Amino acid sequence: MAIDDMPKQEALPTSSPEGSGQTLKFALVFVVLAALAVGELYTLSRIGTIREALEAQQTAMQKTLSAQVDQQLTTKITALETSNAQQFDTLRKDLAVASKRTGSSGRELRKARAQVEQIQNEQREQAERLKEEIALKADQQQVGALSQDVTATKGDLENTKKLLDSTRSDLGMARSELGTLIARNHDDIETLRKMGDRDYFEFSLDRNQPARVAGIGLVLKKTNLKRHRFNVILQADDMEIEKKDRTVNEPVFFYLRGQKKFYEMVVNKVESKKVTGYVSTPKGAVEVASRSEGAR
Repeated sequence: MAIDDMPKQEALPTSSPEGSGQTLKFALVFVVLAALAVGELYTLSRIGTIREALEAQQTAMQKTLSAQVDQQLTTKITALETSNAQQFDTLRKDLAVASKRTGSSGRELRKARAQVEQIQNEQREQAERLKEEIALKADQQQVGALSQDVTATKGDLENTKKLLDSTRSDLGMARSELGTLIARNHDDIETLRKMGDRDYFEFSLDRNQPARVAGIGLVLKKTNLKRHRFNVILQADDMEIEKKDRTVNEPVFFYLRGQKKFYEMVVNKVESKKVTGYVSTPKGAVEVASRSEGAR
């Protein structure tokens, strides 16, 4: 057979190294993209969960804060109303005393009374507005503004009290270091009795003649008519205490066993062998002491 007559063999295809490399790269890119997609989906899921948790926490905190603000404001309003009511009650009583001493024609007195009534009305209106704002869940800025209004009203009240103190001074009224009004005569004592804050017991002491006033033993030991001074012995709780060189209208304070509030003695007039004045006691203290002694 001739060489040319031999059957030809078909060439087998061979793979190119360059093509295989590109396929591997595409596969790797696909895997990376798939991994990124899965990671992104997980991240989005976590973000959603965290967002929901934060929103729930924020809502709970807002409710708690709102409740705390409401409670604080309610407590503040209650305390403010109580304080103002006490101050207004004191102002009315002082005005009543001043009115008793001067009559109804005093210009400063009328001015003080008008200011007290005006401030009381304004304070009542502002307290009502605060309560309405709390019911409507007012924000912090609104509450702060209303609180400033109430603070301003309290400032007006203090100014009115200063005016009243000035008026009282002009009318000759005086207060002791413990806040009691000092009566200078029988008419003043009657006025203080009508106010009803304390009980008042008038006395007249002769020198070296023991007397008992409001459950207290009193003995006048010495008088100085020229200097309006005196010495007196207080007898209480099985003790004797001598108060020396005291002056007219100077209050003498003392406490009795078991009493939380003070007693007060004032001498209004000094004569050669005699003094007159009064003992002021806590409201109802003498009646309580008498019942206790009777039960023994």
